[in-house]
Amino acid sequence: MTPCRLATLALALGLPASVALAQTMPAQPNPLRPSATTRSAPAATAPATQAPAAEAPKPKRKRSEAQLANDNRMRACGQEWRQNKAQFTAAGKTWRVFNVECRARLKAQGR
Repeated sequence: MTPCRLATLALALGLPASVALAQTMPAQPNPLRPSATTRSAPAATAPATQAPAAEAPKPKRKRSEAQLANDNRMRACGQEWRQNKAQFTAAGKTWRVFNVECRARLKAQGR
């Protein structure tokens, strides 16, 4: 529909013609909001900055005996859970509940 017909239709419906014309005209750019071209232009003209020299990564600390024991208990409990998952879930246990109980049991055994 042409803008003239939209204005006529708007007047017939009791609307101001400017409403119909505003819908057909292209949107004016907002001066307060930069467009995609103005956003990328300053970045392209800005001088390239040198990235700071990357520092050598720090070596990882060795895990303590307690941490290694905990890792081993977690692995053992995970293996036990995977083997008996159907039985544990049928009994209403979740992994979180089972994990706490299993780790306490293994720690009491000295493992």
